[in-house]
Amino acid sequence: MRKRKIINNKGASKMDNKKNKKITHISAVDQVCSNLKEGILSGEWTTGTKLPSESDLSALYGVNRLTVRMALQTLSTIGVVETRAGDGTYVKSFSISHIFHHVSDFYYEKKSFEEIYALRRLIEVECCRLAILNATKEEELELKTSLDQYLVAKEEFRKCLTDESLNTLVDEDLLFHYQICLMSHNSVYADVFIFTKNIIRQYLSGIISKKNDLWLQKKYNDDLDDHVSVYKSICEKDFESCKKFYYKTLSMEMF
Repeated sequence: MRKRKIINNKGASKMDNKKNKKITHISAVDQVCSNLKEGILSGEWTTGTKLPSESDLSALYGVNRLTVRMALQTLSTIGVVETRAGDGTYVKSFSISHIFHHVSDFYYEKKSFEEIYALRRLIEVECCRLAILNATKEEELELKTSLDQYLVAKEEFRKCLTDESLNTLVDEDLLFHYQICLMSHNSVYADVFIFTKNIIRQYLSGIISKKNDLWLQKKYNDDLDDHVSVYKSICEKDFESCKKFYYKTLSMEMF
């Protein structure tokens, strides 16, 4: 493994001084972090691979162990690597949901639910169209399983009206929508849904606590559930019907 030199940018050239251009100092931690990411992206260290020890990385990059440790902590925070006590640091299979989970609280405070709802209409209805075109029979069966779990949770909630049963119902509802995003075979859409799901979850938790039991029973009534109609429309390859019923499921969540 060749030694990689970490260069500190100190000062500027005469030409830059003449042009009054400021040279930005890049910390050694950032440079080590960048080099490690480059090694992971290039396949030098693949998912599941154990990285060299802190002392070996320190020698490789020509920096102290604290610098290496801080760089690894940065990569761990964003979900690129994980450090196992007494074992070492390993490359993880990256998932953007890890980042979304930690930042959605802050993002939620800055955006209105109406904006998130508009995004859902745009993204998720398109996922319905793509699911009709791309979904396999196995994925349709998975959607049916998700639908059944949602309906069971709905019935359980209508019986007891507890916070626990309501939380389960909301989770199953969102998982049904997420399965449709997966069936689109567009991973970017699925990632966007993961982000909006956390925000919607927070919104529902706050709003539902302010509603009375009668309102909740009305929301989850005995009529044919639109989720069932969405499922049937996807299986029947009927996008126009699917779109109509999908809009209805989303409008219910607007309260």
